[in-house]
Amino acid sequence: MHIHFKLEERHSIVRNISSSKPLMKELSLMALSTVQKNIEKDITPANAALTQEVKQGNKTLRDTGHLRASLTARHSDTEAVVGTNVPYAQVHNREDGRSETIIRAKNGKSLAIPASARVRTFQRRYGFSAREVIKGLQKDNYSVFRPLKNGKPGNVIFAQKKIISRKTMRGASIPLFILKKSVKIPARPFLFIPDAVLETMLDRVGTYYANSTT
Repeated sequence: MHIHFKLEERHSIVRNISSSKPLMKELSLMALSTVQKNIEKDITPANAALTQEVKQGNKTLRDTGHLRASLTARHSDTEAVVGTNVPYAQVHNREDGRSETIIRAKNGKSLAIPASARVRTFQRRYGFSAREVIKGLQKDNYSVFRPLKNGKPGNVIFAQKKIISRKTMRGASIPLFILKKSVKIPARPFLFIPDAVLETMLDRVGTYYANSTT
């Protein structure tokens, strides 16, 4: 997903300068800096309470820094582009203007939503997916289970050490994942250029061409 600026090569003022590539590079870097700042401003809405608990904070779009680090700037003689290859960027920057996206489980299965801050530690140790976490815990002498609710397995997966000492008795059961058929992800648009910055960029274009043709 990207922001794309393009000069029309057929315009006479473009044809009359030796190269607009330095300008395109400058514009792409200006746009990159602007989008990075958008992310740093903690775009609303705030994370849900459970998400804040799991992430131990409320920095929207800035959990691991992966999204910001994925932003790149490219340019050519006539184009300046800023974009990201992170798939979930589209969820936050819907072209149709939707304010939220519903993510549904496939093939009748369930989505596994992290249920506690401890899960982040396990993910760093065993892998990101619920399957990797569960297999890793089982190898490390944990029991993984779903307590019954109304005679059926509940929607929360827990882990507990098979051998519990007095030291580990408190909080021995660790909530791992909440199973859901779908979740709603609110849009948090970050891939945009504010009007004030656009005006600055347009002024820079005018100045560049004025200096290049004199």
